[in-house]
Amino acid sequence: MAQNVAMAVTIKKAAPVATKQTSVADTGASLVPTVISLVSGVKQLTQQQKALTAECIPSSAEINFVNNTVKEWAKTGAKTADEVQASLGMKRCTTATGGYQSTIRIAEGTDEKDLICYDWFGGSGNDGMVWEKFPMAVSTYYCTDGSLTGCSDKNKQYVSNIYDVFNLIDFDTADYTQQEAKMAGTLISKIENCSYAKLNAKKKALWGEFLIDTVGGLGQKTNTATIMQTVSGVANSGGMGALQSLGSIATQFMQ
Repeated sequence: MAQNVAMAVTIKKAAPVATKQTSVADTGASLVPTVISLVSGVKQLTQQQKALTAECIPSSAEINFVNNTVKEWAKTGAKTADEVQASLGMKRCTTATGGYQSTIRIAEGTDEKDLICYDWFGGSGNDGMVWEKFPMAVSTYYCTDGSLTGCSDKNKQYVSNIYDVFNLIDFDTADYTQQEAKMAGTLISKIENCSYAKLNAKKKALWGEFLIDTVGGLGQKTNTATIMQTVSGVANSGGMGALQSLGSIATQFMQ
């Protein structure tokens, strides 16, 4: 039977593959559009503002906290206003306030993301201060129906640069009061979920431990098995995945 089956199977050889001599010029010509596409994609990503879901829309208290923290950070001299501008990958608006909102709405209507700029500290109370021209956190919306203003709530899409701005600040938990640290922890846990900003490894580890400790204490109080299980999982992973794993739980119990 094995012999009959073997005789019944017909093996077809693959058709010969024709080789083509490719010159360096041909290779370069074929790669250029890809490289241009990649560069454009990266550039657009740095300019684009992520549309916010309901849990990501910042409160006025969060906006005020970040703007006050920016001023304190500016006092340390860690970076100049121009260095911060380079770090953000976005330019300052022509005027101190109102530019972010207007350029967001124009950019979304025209798909010209390079237009988006950020508001900055200027004018009364800011001129001549060390934080002058540093970025301000702003929350606004654009209209999905094409209107520049005055659209109904169902057509409003909220955006904010709060997470991009706060991600620039390199304070650690020791630099905040206990209450401030809770607010900072809440914002840190939202950064990667609510914006295109990324936390560096040092910040992830530092704030990951803070969130573990905070949620761990709450878990002991409430005896919530789900929370402690999450904390255990993060601890076993070395804490680097803390923000992804604990984000929503930490935020819920810290507020």
